[in-house]
Amino acid sequence: MAGQIPSVLKGAFCVLEAVGEAGPAGANVIEVHLRTGLNQRTIYRHLTSLKALGMVAEASEHTRYRLGPAIAGLAQNTSDQREFLRRARIFCEELSERAGEPVHVTVCDQGTAVTVAAASRSSPVSEKSPPIVPGSRRPLHASASGKVFIAYNPSALEAYSVRPLERFTAYTITDLRELERQCLRVRQQGFAEDRQEYALGITCIAVPVLGVGGRAVGALTVSTKSAVMSEARRHELLQALKPAAKEFSAAIGGESRA
Repeated sequence: MAGQIPSVLKGAFCVLEAVGEAGPAGANVIEVHLRTGLNQRTIYRHLTSLKALGMVAEASEHTRYRLGPAIAGLAQNTSDQREFLRRARIFCEELSERAGEPVHVTVCDQGTAVTVAAASRSSPVSEKSPPIVPGSRRPLHASASGKVFIAYNPSALEAYSVRPLERFTAYTITDLRELERQCLRVRQQGFAEDRQEYALGITCIAVPVLGVGGRAVGALTVSTKSAVMSEARRHELLQALKPAAKEFSAAIGGESRA
């Protein structure tokens, strides 16, 4: 695998690594040369490019370089992702315990809803349905969490609607206008449903986990074997889901709508 990495990329990474190892004081070209063995002219080229990208910056002495603000941003993003996953696991476990049903948290990736955390206090939802495990994917138009992402992220519908809507069961929405109508209701009522639209006999309810600006960065979902969910059971599950999603949103620094 390493042999497939372009030499220019490997060189830039080596320079970046050397600058990072030098700490707050930074490193000059000679020191980077000693650490990497790269030609000094090559190092200059890499430093110029990395500086333009914000990956390195000049230290107090203009001949020395330290890590730039873009690196700090990447580090913060990594930290935020770890915190999101940690919170997702906690909320899955707690909510599954209360609801007595399988619970999972998804994020939107490449036009699908991807499970990143899951918990269950009951038997599998269905022997015939795909397992709800981290890494499993479901189409946006045929899943409750997917409808959440479309409803709260306007660009998602535009990007998702360039291809025909695939049918998975007799209940799958394949008409774009109907999908738009449902997503409008999702925003109005604050939750989405999948009524046997991806797997027969399975109903799911999802609520958004909101980030800064009201964008859905995740979805908290309960799955049940009930093919036709009663109003009482829906209300009961939402009474657990909505406060949990509100708390989850607040915990990651996002909005927390009621």
